[in-house]
Amino acid sequence: MGAAAPSLVIGTAGHIDHGKTSLVRALTGIDTDRLKEEKERGITIELGFAHLTLPSGITVGVVDVPGHERFVRTMVAGAVGIDLVVLVVAADEGVMPQTREHLDICGLLGVTRGVVALTKADLVDDELRALAAADVAEALRGTALAGAPIVPCSAKTGAGLPSLLAEVARALAEAPGRDPEGLTRLPIDRVFSMKGFGTVVTGTLWAGRVAPGDDLVALPAVSPTAAKVRGVQVHGGAVASATAGQRTALNLAAPREALARGQVLVRPGELEAGRLVDARVRLLGSALGPMKRRARVQLHAGTASTLATVTLLDRGALDPGGEALAQLQLDDEMVLVPGDRFVLRGFVAQRNHGTTVGGGVVLRTLGARHRRATPELLAALVATEQAAPPEARVLLEVERAGSSGIARAALQMRLPTTPRATEAALTKLLSTRAIIRVDRDRGLVVARTAFDALRAAALAAVDAHHAARPLDPGLGREELRTRLVGAEGDPRLCHAVVESLERDGELEIARDVVRRRGHDPARAQAATTLAPLAERLGALYREAALQPPRPVEAAAALAADRAEVERALELLARGGVVTRIKDLFFHAEALAALRARLVAFLDERGQITPQEWKELVGGSRKFAIPLAEHYDAEKVTLRIGDIRKIRR
Repeated sequence: MGAAAPSLVIGTAGHIDHGKTSLVRALTGIDTDRLKEEKERGITIELGFAHLTLPSGITVGVVDVPGHERFVRTMVAGAVGIDLVVLVVAADEGVMPQTREHLDICGLLGVTRGVVALTKADLVDDELRALAAADVAEALRGTALAGAPIVPCSAKTGAGLPSLLAEVARALAEAPGRDPEGLTRLPIDRVFSMKGFGTVVTGTLWAGRVAPGDDLVALPAVSPTAAKVRGVQVHGGAVASATAGQRTALNLAAPREALARGQVLVRPGELEAGRLVDARVRLLGSALGPMKRRARVQLHAGTASTLATVTLLDRGALDPGGEALAQLQLDDEMVLVPGDRFVLRGFVAQRNHGTTVGGGVVLRTLGARHRRATPELLAALVATEQAAPPEARVLLEVERAGSSGIARAALQMRLPTTPRATEAALTKLLSTRAIIRVDRDRGLVVARTAFDALRAAALAAVDAHHAARPLDPGLGREELRTRLVGAEGDPRLCHAVVESLERDGELEIARDVVRRRGHDPARAQAATTLAPLAERLGALYREAALQPPRPVEAAAALAADRAEVERALELLARGGVVTRIKDLFFHAEALAALRARLVAFLDERGQITPQEWKELVGGSRKFAIPLAEHYDAEKVTLRIGDIRKIRR
């Protein structure tokens, strides 16, 4: 077993027949054209792979891509995951259509480091070399590779190759590399069988680590099955493990026919394939015209491609050179995560260009289809795009999960952060109570706002049950769970809500029943028994208006027991039917009507005297004085000596 190589990969790009494969062979000693047809026709059709030892002794991977316009899909598959591009331009031809298209594709994929190899420099004189270099510099202007070094060289004579290697090494010294702590992802770019080994796949490991004995699964797949890793190679040598950024070959215990380019090897349960992607898209300035609101395109991401519909969300059409928020509806599932880049190709060649029309970056995956673009949706997507630090993005995804909450694994699939960064963000959000952890094993969390809404819904459900069935001891826990989170919802979420309400003294739990604290079925039984008497008392006090009988008088009038009358009056008072003022009970309708007359009187005259008040009430001092004090206490009137004025 050899030591793991540095996690860096360079790739070629450029027009057909400009010498990409010859240059790689001259630099590495490896012929990347392995197909018989490639050797017969003299053009690269499939991706080629090699490794290059830099002057420092560091070995990096090399991906050689085809230059013909018909193989742009293959070129994109090779360009993903590279840290630096060597743009190959022949000195005797200069910049060609595929030079420009490959240059645009590199920019769309976020490849910002590059060196230009001005090949076949031995075929032209100094003046033509200078003109060719100026042509390239002009083509680079305004692109991600603007200002990149241009090195004249010849694969045939070897002239300029040491300078080219020096520039490559200088540019790679600043490359950040890939994150080995991310979720393991290896987009498959090649599958073949090797005698004595079985199935072998190759690709650039985008994130994570892979070692012999690991279980991986290829997505998308109708029925994903785990494939155990038998062996790992980097640059043709067996290694104990491969890390993010390395060109990797895996020997898998899986049938050859179950795997294909375009699939992604992941750890079981860590990622899912989907068809809906929220993204920011960019239309190249070379596009022939605007992109319509629902445009059909060919989408390339990783080593996969599919037809897709681009639905613009923040405008009706996208002009060349512009950007927009959009949802991509893919014809075939893909494995994508936020931050991934993609290329969009049309079906008509653009100006001095191939059919590449644009690309973009993934903002969200595994979400719902947007039926219409609301201001709330656009604001949410902008917030997603701008969310920083990590806890801001984590909180957005937890809030989007709503009252169902979201488990740790499902949350991680929707984030651009590593599991370690996600856990740190969760810890911070839990400490500030912005989110609530419901289940530690699965890491189920819910936003505080959603949790509070569930608490309110639980109290409302219990209250409604008490009102409808006052003699029941309470609402069954299973029924409450169904009302809160649905029959398929997580019971632990309901349990956490009920427990929090019990801690706060709002609810009581008795076996499998939940009830309001203090709920007493016996008292409810008494209320039910008193209901007929209470109804008769309500009618009596409504008719008596502002001259109500005392309880003993009411008992005599209704031929009822005085104690039962007093309990029934208390029941009516709790229900707001009557209001107790000292030892008297007044019907609520009578008090409301008197209040209206009092306010109207004071608005007209400014004050009211005791005599005027007695006349307004229409009763004796026995009723007038308690009523006057009642409106004082209710802050309707203000007593000044013997008169009263309205309280402002």
